[in-house]
Amino acid sequence: MDALPLHPSAASLVGTGDVVPFDALAGDGIVAALAARLDLGGAVARADLVAAASLEADRFGDVAVRPEHLALGWARATGADLARAREEVHLLLAERAQEQYASLRPVPRPDAARPPVAVLLAGVPGTGKSTLAEGLAWRLRAPVFSVDWQLGALVPFGALRLENTAPLTETNLTASLARQVQLGLDVVVDATGHRRETRRRWREVAERLGGVFVGVECVCSDEAVQRDRVEGRSRGIPGWHATVPWEHVLRMKALWESWDEPHLVVDSAVESPGSALEEVLAEISRRS
Repeated sequence: MDALPLHPSAASLVGTGDVVPFDALAGDGIVAALAARLDLGGAVARADLVAAASLEADRFGDVAVRPEHLALGWARATGADLARAREEVHLLLAERAQEQYASLRPVPRPDAARPPVAVLLAGVPGTGKSTLAEGLAWRLRAPVFSVDWQLGALVPFGALRLENTAPLTETNLTASLARQVQLGLDVVVDATGHRRETRRRWREVAERLGGVFVGVECVCSDEAVQRDRVEGRSRGIPGWHATVPWEHVLRMKALWESWDEPHLVVDSAVESPGSALEEVLAEISRRS
């Protein structure tokens, strides 16, 4: 493919010489952050760098080469660990987006009866998250933002890749939560939420926008029951899998990071959907 045009932010970094030293790129924040995580350095021919960066920009679906594409192009041109570089760039972009959402201000609502509530239902597949989310949606008259529905919407466009799925979906859910709470509206998030940092970020965004954050850890203490649910369901989500293999559930359990902040725990093996719903609603009422 022909080289893509350089965005002004990238053109100012590569200059016009035949060779580009890495120190010139490190003037950009995201490139400097990537350099701190990876072993990048030396110098690369300008033409080789632009050609490699163009391939990475095209992979992003962009029409111009930006600083983050230069960083990836550098990894490609120098034989560095490109897969890790891509993953780290997406994480850095997600962190930048999180900072922007965390800096939003609430829209004043002097007529509001109570602060908006952001409910996070987190847990591995088969623990009853989606059933509980549907019940809360009806009782609160609030939208539910589900990670699987958002992923299904992205699949037809080829937007998902191994290195971007987690930060992309986390950022999409952050945007959904932030906008609802900013407007003074309740919101329910249905996600695995296995990372401690992700849960903390969502709580901070909700609270900085004047909302009440209610975290709910969904578990199923009967593994046989959980496996039957997972293997026997067909969720009907456009573009997404009807279910997941049990091996995926075990993998997510292994990745789960303990939830050390105050939150509810509901066990769908011993609690009915109705009792779990009333428990969450009681917590919302108590906190509001």
